[in-house]
Amino acid sequence: MVRTTSARLLMATVSTLAISAAANAQQSSSSADINQQAAETQNAPIAETAVVLDTVTVTANKLDTSVIDAPASISVVDDDELDRFQPDGLGDMLNSLPGVETSGGPRSSVQIPTIRGLTDDRVVVRIDGARANLRSGHKGGIFIDPEMLKSAEIYRGPASTMQGTGALGGAVVLQTLGAKDLLDGDDRIGARVKVGYASVDHKLTLNSTAYGRPTENSDILVGVTRKSGGSYENGSGEKEPYTDDNYINGLFKGGIDFSDTGRLYMTVQRYTDDHYLPAAPDGDSLSNIVDRETEQLTGVFGAEYFSPTNDLIDFNGTVYGMRTDLDEKRLSDGRHDERTLETIGIEGSNTARFDLGGNELAVTLGGEVFEDTQEGRRDGEPTTGLFPDAEMLISGVYLDNRLTLMEDLELTAGVRYDSFDQSATGQSDRSDDAISPRFSVAYRVTSWLQPYVSYAEAFNAPSLSQLYNDGLHFAIPGPTPDNYFVPNPDLDPERAKTWEFGANFKVDHLLTHQDVLRAKVAVFRNEVTDYIEQSTDVAAGTTTSSNLPEAEIKGFEAEVNYDTGLLFSSVAVSMLRGENSETGEYLSNIQGDKVSLSGGYRFMDKALELGGRATMVAGQDRVPDDTAKRGGYTRLDLFARWDASDYVDGLQVNAGIDNLLDQTYRTSDAIIYEPGRNFKISASMKF
Repeated sequence: MVRTTSARLLMATVSTLAISAAANAQQSSSSADINQQAAETQNAPIAETAVVLDTVTVTANKLDTSVIDAPASISVVDDDELDRFQPDGLGDMLNSLPGVETSGGPRSSVQIPTIRGLTDDRVVVRIDGARANLRSGHKGGIFIDPEMLKSAEIYRGPASTMQGTGALGGAVVLQTLGAKDLLDGDDRIGARVKVGYASVDHKLTLNSTAYGRPTENSDILVGVTRKSGGSYENGSGEKEPYTDDNYINGLFKGGIDFSDTGRLYMTVQRYTDDHYLPAAPDGDSLSNIVDRETEQLTGVFGAEYFSPTNDLIDFNGTVYGMRTDLDEKRLSDGRHDERTLETIGIEGSNTARFDLGGNELAVTLGGEVFEDTQEGRRDGEPTTGLFPDAEMLISGVYLDNRLTLMEDLELTAGVRYDSFDQSATGQSDRSDDAISPRFSVAYRVTSWLQPYVSYAEAFNAPSLSQLYNDGLHFAIPGPTPDNYFVPNPDLDPERAKTWEFGANFKVDHLLTHQDVLRAKVAVFRNEVTDYIEQSTDVAAGTTTSSNLPEAEIKGFEAEVNYDTGLLFSSVAVSMLRGENSETGEYLSNIQGDKVSLSGGYRFMDKALELGGRATMVAGQDRVPDDTAKRGGYTRLDLFARWDASDYVDGLQVNAGIDNLLDQTYRTSDAIIYEPGRNFKISASMKF
């Protein structure tokens, strides 16, 4: 086992103490800030949908802080963006953001986020608070239904202090829809039916959602999505085989407000898909085609409470579980592979606020414990090579402090302690720990300018596959020897140290009495020691993971949003460079320089919205080998969104054209080409 029983109890007790302290929780001052912001928004003569960067974020510090005021690089894809571009997968949501891309190619079930050149388990992904930890070689592991998403929040840069081990590159936090997001005004019950179609793969999407408030203090939502389509054509008109999609997703979400400032909530989500695809679906090899069935079951139970009379009490806690099953049968001979990963976790935090002579100190104490248990079978026998039976237990506690002086100067300092224990059948156990500090200084020089500097460290334990994979990797016909995994249980955990210098710009009434401008710019340098890289030696017939002494990733990012209420536009820019600090060789997964421009105009008293987006990515030849070189591309997308409620009550129509110029292109590390020109339309009706 990973730990002795006493050790398990010890770490569970540490987490429980953090949660018990949370039973003391309050959000009075933050609640007042939110109410004040809401009042200002209602009184200001600008559009409600004006500024994504004014969205409240909790990824930076567990406190309710607007994105534009956070001394960190954060982007939010909100419900308006999701409506405009009707994403089919994670890539459609993230690939236009600065410093962000998805690896794995265009098959939606294989896409994994890449932030600042770091991917796989170096980026923490959470769905309604639950960790999505499956990273199974070439097979992906993040399964989402965009139709039931409310938002995606992306934190760029080390986020271990708040998001836990693994956040070397950052974090992607996905939130699903709830009843409160769909109910209008004082309505007690409602329903939404949505139908969508995409031409490039003849994909049909059906979604039905019912929601309501059974009582004054409770809410409930039930939704089901069915999506089915064929293989798409790339920009050259060639069919990309086995890129079809066929999934069903069900979501149940409910909550009870047990007081004016306290809430209990629960989420249960079940995702299933069934389709033919290559055994390595991130590639183009058609030699091994499998019938793959995927099932992912997620459960989350949470509580949040703040005391309006006690500034020491502002608590939130979550218990979650996620089980993912991959079941594959090879068509050629019936070989049966099964892989299962179960993640169970508990986390909690409490923020206490102190008034220090008119200056506020917010102290957040929190903890987390989660365990991954994986099991692999091939024709009923353990797969010690590709997916060994293994366990990993990770525990962490953290303390974070934010001091606001004279309203304009903000000082933040925090520290986190993590420990991990790993074991696999027939292999050596492994354990280690680390301390990850962080600090930032931000000063509001004027009402519109807030420069900041930050330093953060992050910690990432080696994955179970990196440590313990053993056995046949792939067979090679002819005289060349077959390739075998070589386990490396001595792998050291990765550690990142990042300096970031940035500035936030917030201007109202710049050119007109209604417009707003929001911008975030940053330069950063991330040094990763003991960077884990998998290498394949074809001549020797081996594949193994090893530590590089040090890798360096540096870059520049900017994100600008402008909105007049009628006209809206945004610009996103990123330039990344990455290399092995010892040899000077380039790193993989570093995307080309990127500029994304988007904008639109609102007509008919803002009921009709027309616009577009251009994503321009430069060619990338700063790669470790020639096979990873990628040409540049320009992708142009158009969208139209019409709220037709004045004609048919509750009707909304969305239409768009993706890849208008029918470009043939691949993202930075993809092997197969992206879809060609794609006409999309959807209609939803609320009752």
